[in-house]
Amino acid sequence: MIRNTFLIILILSLFGCGYNSIYSKNKQTNFTISSIEINGDKKINNYIKSRLSKYQKNKTNINYKLIINSSYNKIPIAKDKTGKITKFSITANINLEIKSIDKSEIVSITESIKIDNNNDNFEQSKYEREIKGNLSKILLEKIEYNLINF
Repeated sequence: MIRNTFLIILILSLFGCGYNSIYSKNKQTNFTISSIEINGDKKINNYIKSRLSKYQKNKTNINYKLIINSSYNKIPIAKDKTGKITKFSITANINLEIKSIDKSEIVSITESIKIDNNNDNFEQSKYEREIKGNLSKILLEKIEYNLINF
């Protein structure tokens, strides 16, 4: 009986605490993206363009034009005695140019991660696609941060 009462009080207190994450998706923005020009890696570009399209629907007085150049590199960093690659460095880079009516700014954003090589090529490529998606998400968050603070 005491355990059930404690559990009910705990659940009610957790749901009623009013917790909101710092990086809430419902954050109000005071800018509009009038145009996006993207060059470079297709997967990174598609992810970023699809997520930034929500800012094109805003109707505000502050309009930005974005020019984004993305790149993705997979560089071997370690080999074993036989010459087989054992570790890679995966780097995603974005050169972002933000233009408004009165000013312009160029920002370079780079994210990298080191991964071990897997003997199974299918699993390796699947893992690299997942890493690429995660790096794209991090780059997008940094682009949004730069737009909000421009």
